[in-house]
Amino acid sequence: MENFDVSAMNPEERVQMAILGGLCCSKTIAKLCLEDLGKQNDDLVESMEAFCKGMGEGQVCGTLAAACAMLYVADPAQGKNQQRDLMDWFYDRFGALDCEGLVHGDPFSNLEFCHNCVMETYIKLREDFLMVD
Repeated sequence: MENFDVSAMNPEERVQMAILGGLCCSKTIAKLCLEDLGKQNDDLVESMEAFCKGMGEGQVCGTLAAACAMLYVADPAQGKNQQRDLMDWFYDRFGALDCEGLVHGDPFSNLEFCHNCVMETYIKLREDFLMVD
């Protein structure tokens, strides 16, 4: 797994570096959130591969699945309460919870949309759920 020097990067740059480094949506969310929490768990990040591209079948968005998992990593006691709030925000912001509903099977839309979705979700997690500056 690639290691990035994130000390001087803003959240947008961190997402871009992770994606350019070959991480899918769910692995990007997990890696960056774990770093924000001062944790490292390469096995957990690698396990997020299961959620990439909607579990490989356009189902539940990998960005959302990984983001929900990170709520529990950050605070297991609050994860369940926060999960509903995060899912509501995600649906209100993007209009669906599954990849097929988000990009409608369009691979070109997928490239731009997914990058922006990861970026916005990661920033939302940092600011409103993980309380990272």
